[in-house]
Formats: sequence, structure tokens, C-alpha cells
Amino acid sequence: MPDTFPLFTREAEDAIAYLTRPVDTAALNTGPVTASRFLSHVKQVAEALTCQGHAINLCENRYLFLVGLCAAVLRGATTLLPPDKNIATQEQMNGDYGDCFIIHDGSEISAAIPAFNILSVKCPQTDSSDFSVPVIADDFLACISFTSGSTGKSKPNLKYWRTLHRSSLINYTFMIPDCEETLYQLATMPAQHMWGFETSALLPLFSKVCMSDAKPLFPRDILDTFAALPEPKQLVSTPVHLRALCAGMTSDVHAHSVLCATSPLTTELATEVEQKFNAPLREVYGCSEVGSMAVRRSAREQAWFKFEGIDFAQNDGTTTVRAEHLPSDTVLQDFIEFKDDNHFVLSGRASDLIKIAGKRGSLFTINQTLLTFKGLEDGIVIHPESAGPVTRLVAIVSLKPGVEKAELVRFLQARLDSAFVPRPVYVVDALPRESNGKLLRKNIDALHASLKKKR
Repeated sequence: MPDTFPLFTREAEDAIAYLTRPVDTAALNTGPVTASRFLSHVKQVAEALTCQGHAINLCENRYLFLVGLCAAVLRGATTLLPPDKNIATQEQMNGDYGDCFIIHDGSEISAAIPAFNILSVKCPQTDSSDFSVPVIADDFLACISFTSGSTGKSKPNLKYWRTLHRSSLINYTFMIPDCEETLYQLATMPAQHMWGFETSALLPLFSKVCMSDAKPLFPRDILDTFAALPEPKQLVSTPVHLRALCAGMTSDVHAHSVLCATSPLTTELATEVEQKFNAPLREVYGCSEVGSMAVRRSAREQAWFKFEGIDFAQNDGTTTVRAEHLPSDTVLQDFIEFKDDNHFVLSGRASDLIKIAGKRGSLFTINQTLLTFKGLEDGIVIHPESAGPVTRLVAIVSLKPGVEKAELVRFLQARLDSAFVPRPVYVVDALPRESNGKLLRKNIDALHASLKKKR
């Protein structure tokens, strides 16, 4: 008989979600949703699900995403977490897995795939008197996440039930070590992305975190939504969102804490966030294959503190991650240097190493330098694959109003070896980031190609 674990580990009256808009079909008003009401909603949706196979969860509303995920689990369906919501991606997944159906809340969907609108389910206005939380087999393949595709083709990662609940308990211990009461959380990334999934879906299931259903994008929307949450509250975001948010803030706000991941965070931005939110910012290190692995207080610390239960083994410059709850070992793409048994620093990625004019450098370090320029809205330095016989780095940047490109060039010349100063520097209105804050290599290459044609 396989080991089992509950669908969630919250008490009946615990707040599991905080709605910013009503769900009329489920008789849910704005405000907190108890675990008891959530369970009733999940069971109603599970009963209404008649589709078979893999569930592609496209729900934009974070609460409805969680309901759809748990309903699929009760029906024994593995959920696919797509890297984007494009119809082409939906159809590719259906081709790869052969038996997909879509769970959505009004998204644009492929006409070629069976679909279930979660808003079509009518739920009773009262909670069920039966608060018996179902248990799930540890070896159940609950979902398959996909890498962002930032460095190539997106790859699938199997997430078994034991992986989800065990990793979530570890994450809570290290991400939120200082809050005994329910923490109200707002996330700016999609729940389908691994960082958003771990924090805004799994933490509410297995710890004292209450998620917000919202996914605000613009700075004013983020601040207004965050202000409406009860105390204590936490913001979960990415460096690109936090940079835009700080630039648009006219007054400080109060938070219990801020979590950040998906790309390197500079000390300067981390310090600014802590000052403007009057709270500690914890940056989290992880990858789609493993999930979260380490944390640091980036305004004060360079070294990462490794999570308990995550083991690193090093051989010939490569680092392999192992954990009892993971289905397999994972070789990391980052170069890691341990300072002691539990602390390490990052020294870039294998794909970041470059050689120009006989000199070796790291794109990781060069991009970190770029991000410290105070006149920068957003930007990246790339090493074009079609660089030709004379290798040059290229910068694509968005600058704050009134800032000239020449200022950025002088800044980089003062801080980088001349071989690594990007030439040319292209100034654009905005970079083509995904909703999770990632920059896909294919999108950057396409933008670079279009900019070259205009020169």
C-alpha cells in the first residue's frame, strides 16, 4: 500500500485564499475563503469534470487555478503547467501527451482540445458539513511543470505528490521563518510558472499562507491590491517587477516580508525594496527541475543558505542536486562555490562563459554590472550566436526618461574591461519579457535581428 498525504493540511476555518473579486457561480464574495468552503468548491468541480487524460490548467484567477488543480488531483488527472498560454503551446502539449483537456476560466483556448470552463460549476452557498480532506498517494504524478525556455526548448519536469508536499514544507521553513499567524500573500507571477506555483499555490495548501486570487501587472495595480490585503502580508515577485514597482512608488508601504526569484537581484535593488516596504527581502535560488533550494538576505548577504533536505554533490566543476523527495538527481547549470557546508556563492552559468580578444569573462557578471546602472529600466547583455569573426557583446536596454545612452556606455566603460563593453547598445521601449519575468532566448534573438536591420 503506497504512502499517502492529505490534499491540504489546513483547518476548516483557516483562510486559504483572499478574493479581490467575487466568483458568482460558487457563491463566493470578495474577502477570505475558508478551507472548508474551498474543499466544497473543489469537490463540486471534481464531480463535474468528465474529461479524461492530462489537464492543461490555464486559469488566470489564482484561486480558480488552485481549485482546478485540486479537482484534477481528485479525479486522478495529471496537471500540465504550460510555460505560456499560447494556442500553439496548448496544441503542442496535446500532441506530446495525446489525451489532454483544458481547464480554464475564460481563456483563449484551442478549438481542437476538449475544454472545461471552471466557472460553469454551480456551488452551494453554504459550506459542506463534511470536512474530511481526501488523501493522495505519494507516488501520484500530480503535475508536470516545464522549464521557461529561457536558454532553449522548454523541458518537462515530473512532480509527484510526495515532491509537492515535502518541498512545500521545506520552503515554508526557510522562506517564512518568522511568522506564526496566517500570512496574506500577493504574487505577481502566474501560478503556472514554478516560482508562482511553489509560493502562491503550494504554500497555501500546506502551510499558514493565504493567497490572493489576483495577478496584477502594473505597479499601481500591485500596490493597490497589496494595500487591500489584511495584515500580516507578503509580496512575492521577480527582479523586473520589483524594479518597475520601486520606480513608481511615491510613498513607502509596510509588509511582513518580500520574496524574490527567477533572475539575479542586485544588492542595490534589494536594499531599495527593503527600504520602501519596511521589510526584509529574501531572494530564493532554484530551478524548474528541482524547485527552490536556497535563500539569502540580498541587501546584506552575498552567500546563499542551502535548504535542509537538499543535498549538493560536486565533481569536476559540476554540481548535482539530490533530495529524498525528488524523483531523480539534477545537474545544475550554475557554477557553485561552497563557503562552508551550508553556504555557497554563484559564479555564473556554464553557458555564460565567453572569450573575447583572448580574455575570459562571464555574462552573469557583466549583466550584474549593467543592472546596477541607476538610469536603467530594464536590459540585458547577450553574446550573439552569429557574432562572426570579430566577437562583440550586444546590449539591449530600456532607459528611464531623460537618460541618454552615452551615460550608460560611460558607466560600463568605467567598470568593465574594454573587451566586454557591449557594442552596439540598442535602446528600446521595453524588452519582450514573459509574464513570469523571464526573457526567452528566441525572443531576444528575434528582437536583436530586427534591431540590426534598422541600423
